Amino acid sequence: MKLVLGEFFQDHKDDIFQRWIDLYWSKYGESKTYLKKGADPFQNPFAFHVEECFKGILDFLSEELNFSFIDPYLEKLAQLRATQEGSLSLALSFLIDLKALIREHWGEEIVQRYGINAILEFEDLLSALLLRVGDYYLKYRERIYDLKIEEWKRNHYLLLKRAGLLDQSYQEKHQ
Repeated sequence: MKLVLGEFFQDHKDDIFQRWIDLYWSKYGESKTYLKKGADPFQNPFAFHVEECFKGILDFLSEELNFSFIDPYLEKLAQLRATQEGSLSLALSFLIDLKALIREHWGEEIVQRYGINAILEFEDLLSALLLRVGDYYLKYRERIYDLKIEEWKRNHYLLLKRAGLLDQSYQEKHQ
């Protein structure tokens, strides 16, 4: 299946990407200057992965809609956002920003060339992508939480053991 707006995304990919990535970096405050410097996989891996994922999403929108193609990009973005201690709404905002960007800059052109159903199809697809990113985000937040709990248990067990506050049966059970 191909998105009705596939041709549109193909024609405007570079412009959409530049506006979208600028909007994304603008939300990072003081660190945006560093992040926008360049997307080098060794010197600036965060920016590299974000830009790679944004390009992958735009490729997905301009070609065949293949979720096995897009899922690694969505998962990578969710993983990056999950490690930044942000809320779910912040983690998903990049797709909401894309929708707003398309409406604001090209909405009238799209309706005239492709009809209102093309916009609705695009927004439905973004809703599906939002749900997928949300699932991935929660998966990684749960992993981070589990790691923190295990670390907390390990640290407190050793403290109690050193202080001699654990009885013998507890120590035997947990060794």
